[in-house]
Amino acid sequence: MILGVHYGSHDASAAIVNNGELLAMMEQERFDHKKHSLSFPHDAIRYCLDHAGIDTADLTAVAYSNDVGMTNQFKRAFVERGYPGAMVPTFNTQEAVEQALRTQLGDVRLFCVDHHLAHAASVYLTSQFDQSAIFTVDGMGNWVTATMAVGRGDDIETLLRVPHPHSIGLFYGAVTQFLGFQASCDEGKTMGLAPYGKPRFADAMREMCRFRDGTIELDLRQFTFHTQSLMDQNGVPHRWFSDTFCQIFGPPRTAEGELTERDADIAASAQLVLEERCYEMLAHLHGLTGLDTVCVAGGVGLNCSMNGKIRANTPFREVFVMPAANDAGLSVGAALLCSRQLEPDFRRHALSHAYLGSQHGNDEVESALKSLPAGIDVEKPKDLGDAVASLLANYAIVGWYQGRMEFGPRALGHRSILANPTRADTKDIVNAKVKFREMFRPFAPVIPLESAADYFSPAHASPYMLQVVSVLPEKREVIPSVTHIDGSARVQTVTAEQNPELYRLLKAMEQINGVPVLLNTSFNIRGDTIVRTPMDAIKCFVGTDMNALAIGPYLLRKRDGSSFA
Repeated sequence: MILGVHYGSHDASAAIVNNGELLAMMEQERFDHKKHSLSFPHDAIRYCLDHAGIDTADLTAVAYSNDVGMTNQFKRAFVERGYPGAMVPTFNTQEAVEQALRTQLGDVRLFCVDHHLAHAASVYLTSQFDQSAIFTVDGMGNWVTATMAVGRGDDIETLLRVPHPHSIGLFYGAVTQFLGFQASCDEGKTMGLAPYGKPRFADAMREMCRFRDGTIELDLRQFTFHTQSLMDQNGVPHRWFSDTFCQIFGPPRTAEGELTERDADIAASAQLVLEERCYEMLAHLHGLTGLDTVCVAGGVGLNCSMNGKIRANTPFREVFVMPAANDAGLSVGAALLCSRQLEPDFRRHALSHAYLGSQHGNDEVESALKSLPAGIDVEKPKDLGDAVASLLANYAIVGWYQGRMEFGPRALGHRSILANPTRADTKDIVNAKVKFREMFRPFAPVIPLESAADYFSPAHASPYMLQVVSVLPEKREVIPSVTHIDGSARVQTVTAEQNPELYRLLKAMEQINGVPVLLNTSFNIRGDTIVRTPMDAIKCFVGTDMNALAIGPYLLRKRDGSSFA
């Protein structure tokens, strides 16, 4: 068996692979409640080993995604380019990295993979495609910001690399930071804000983020990430935009300050330019490969709006995005590449769901129930789905804690908060009283796959909530709380095989109100990570205006506190 580890930057994680099959994966943030955790993933590693029933001595190898040789190669190229005001990078050795890793794990066999190749492997080797173009795009890893590659059979060939500091991801991160959000964390907020604005700054942004000869070129006068490291020693981003940037767009928004029309227009402009540049790169990749399928990974791969329009704006006809497209997925990619190299019985296994995290039994649920305060009724319904559907039909907001935890940043119906989307005010209630987050942020609909074409276009399988599509005009008033201001939705499709409990719940809702759609958002509050343990779930339930919690076989209901939405 192969243990994959990602550490040393945000989204630390671990994964366990056996002969090409991904058995388990967890992000460290689920344990330490630090979003995008920088901590070494000891807890995630322990979970993976325990799930497999082994210890480190039983491993064939530990794979990790940090190729120092490649980093040094691109650092030397950076120095040779002589950018004005550029930083002087430091150079490391693979031996030093491996020594540091062994101090954490002991005397294990180590297997090194470069950052973007790990991204490519995480998505291609878990896809259903026998061959595919591969597009990886993020802020920066091993001093590379994007790659174009092709997968055929079990092999991956990198065709083109875009060097730091020219980065679509860092461009978008700088705009995110300018808007008062946190770079390398809150880019989804910029994406959610964009439909509220008009792209009146798009021409200025096109000039500072250009596409030329298959690659990206930034106007570095507008940015600072070539003059200093991206993060400080605590992992907090430095300021990525320059004073020149402010001369064009005005003063940056203060965090938590009022959002203005200008801010929405800046977000809309950045989103448009990101999409345009990604589609230009994808068109170039199609020309290099001649294939009609594409796999997408890297942090920018979490931009659902961009993903959802790939078919309409590029020659690619089929798209697969890895559920943990961000750096958490690097542990998966590194482990899969190592398995292909070292395990003789390696074969590819297409990912059919993302429920590969921790699971907690009824005994732990029952132990957590003992901590409940007064005023909460606990029952064990004969049919949990029917009981929850009845509550949802009456506009209760329900926590849903079932089975193994999802991996990746999206809650996919095992650690979710569910609500009835057929009233327009449900979105605002969930944002204000449950999630405690910005009111402009949208929610996702979850729907049985066979019903998707009745509500959305284009209608295709989207099990990981990573592609935005349009809500059919005649359905926008039917499901207003999951219809964004521009008529779009980040849809999740479900089959009975992927998630039988959630599928049955959706069917029960259809029987009650004729609408097989629920609002699905992650089971957490703003600033915290998705709940992991039964105790996490109960604390979140008690501390918010959720009306009910379905946890294992039990249904908890608040007697007085929060009335239904």
